[in-house]
Order: sequence, then structure tokens, then C-alpha cells
Amino acid sequence: MTSFYSSDATKRLALRYLLENIDYRKRCVYLQEIISLGRENDVWRQALTAFLNTPVDKFSVRPCCKN
Repeated sequence: MTSFYSSDATKRLALRYLLENIDYRKRCVYLQEIISLGRENDVWRQALTAFLNTPVDKFSVRPCCKN
């Protein structure tokens, strides 16, 4: 029998990695669906083009404390 001894930080990092990987796959599936809708309807294609052409102005991460 194999014993695993790992810290809480290691477990939290592994869990975060798994959750981010699942989230990334969901976003890829959603993007593929929007692209397929864009092939059928011009409005979806224009929306996707407008979204991809907009520059990133601000980061979504906001500071919690200004100290």
C-alpha cells in the first residue's frame, strides 16, 4: 500500500490546477459553439470579431487592500 504525505498547500495547488483546467475546457467549448453559430448567423460572427478586436484596457484583478 502506498502512503502519500503532502501538505495542505500542495493539495490546494493541485485542486486549483484541476479547477482551472476544467474552466479552460469549458471556455474552449463555448468559443467553439460561438464560432459554429457565427457560420450560420452573421450577427454572431460580428460579435465574435468585435470581442476579439477589443484591446484589454484594465485587469480584472482588483487590489484588496491599498496599504
